[in-house]
Amino acid sequence: MSDARRWAPSAVWGMVILIATSIPGSAIPEGPSIPGIDKVVHGLLYGVLGWVVGRALTEGRGRRSWQVWGRAVVVMTGLAAADEWHQQWIPGRGADALDWVADVAGVTLGASLSRAAQVRRETRS
Repeated sequence: MSDARRWAPSAVWGMVILIATSIPGSAIPEGPSIPGIDKVVHGLLYGVLGWVVGRALTEGRGRRSWQVWGRAVVVMTGLAAADEWHQQWIPGRGADALDWVADVAGVTLGASLSRAAQVRRETRS
């Protein structure tokens, strides 16, 4: 599988996150007032990113170590920080350290689950 095809889902999902976090606050529909629900949404968005990046690493050439996953998580953590920073310039939005913590938790969980699935497949073969 080509690198472009392998990494396309990660790039597309990254764009989905960027577009979603660029929507002005006034354009976001009011949902139920559930405390912390925005943190769950952040965790899910970035959890999917962690998963698809992990899958792209899995489909690459050669065996990937936990160190590779760790570096990928560090890079995605930086992207999450940049995304939070960028939100301060969007009307009705703002940078929130707790949103970033939820992003990091989601990325870490998604990438870890993807890595664990790879290890399980390798031990079965």
